[in-house]
Amino acid sequence: MTAPTSRPVLGIALEPFGWHPAAFAEVGADPLEATSAEHWVGLARSAEAAAADFVSFEDSFSLTARDRLSGRFDATLLAARVGPAVGRIGLVPTVTATHTEPFHASKAIATLDYVSGGRAGVLPSTTGAPADAPLFGRKAPQDEASRAAEAREYIEVLRDLWDSWEDEAVIKDVSTGRYIDRDRLHYIDFQGENFSVKGPSITPRPPQGRPPVIVRVGDGASETVAADADVALVPAASDEQLADTARRLRAAGTPLLLVDVTVHLADSERTALRRIDKLDRREPAADDTVVFAGTGESLAATVERWRSLGFDGARLRPGVNAIDLPRLRAAFAPLLPGAPRSGTLREILGLAPAVNRFVTVKGA
Repeated sequence: MTAPTSRPVLGIALEPFGWHPAAFAEVGADPLEATSAEHWVGLARSAEAAAADFVSFEDSFSLTARDRLSGRFDATLLAARVGPAVGRIGLVPTVTATHTEPFHASKAIATLDYVSGGRAGVLPSTTGAPADAPLFGRKAPQDEASRAAEAREYIEVLRDLWDSWEDEAVIKDVSTGRYIDRDRLHYIDFQGENFSVKGPSITPRPPQGRPPVIVRVGDGASETVAADADVALVPAASDEQLADTARRLRAAGTPLLLVDVTVHLADSERTALRRIDKLDRREPAADDTVVFAGTGESLAATVERWRSLGFDGARLRPGVNAIDLPRLRAAFAPLLPGAPRSGTLREILGLAPAVNRFVTVKGA
């Protein structure tokens, strides 16, 4: 394998015991372990040791095959617990944009950014599940186009609320008894099809200004949402399909593109495939990407091939945490060029500093 000249961007997607629904059984784990914060701190530390730039936390209104035995924490609260326990990687919780209010999400992610010292991100998702709508009673299930339009508004409101406080809004002037400079707080006055938000936020502007927004692409509708995002996750597919998707997203202006892939690592591809077959016999996995099975060296070569197709790296979804996270650390991470990046998540991802739109308008 020819040594790459620059380091790929890498995320690791954390699930209770792995991305395969039978992962807990492969290692004889007690599903109740996943109800311990220490369990998740350990996973995040393992991902950090495996040279990840960020970890993501899944969330949904209904339990999935991967968490139906263990339950699931709220992803943003979980990330806030994990944040102080890891010193380098970014923390990206999933926030379901459908049925929820962006005002509440904006302050939760801003708080996570403070707790983590500027390493927060957010992954807005949507749901059209018929069982989810009655949980809120606000509206009927929506089609893909409607959910995508709502998600675009959601992202716009998140960013506007983060901008509604200028960086110097908190002045703490003891002599005058003023805590806030009111002239540096702004109403966002957002009027959309799905939301009407006046603002300002009740949380000061996050350390990053605007925490990175990551969107998973699964269809044409979600591609329109990714055009407004900082990072797009594209399910692993054939090289031709990936190259076509990369061209469209680059043309739409998405800054960073990552391939989203479930990985099963072993000493050989044959051994990895046998493990997948064993897991599938216990409970078949309905995976939404092409699944990688092989060695750490072949995974490094595959990620580099994806970069040649127009991607910046990958988000890796360990099939079985207890097996694949150690192998990512020992057999994959040492093959990457350079050292893991540090700083804020925007700096880690190579994104430009976030400009407050209200400051721009005021200074125009």
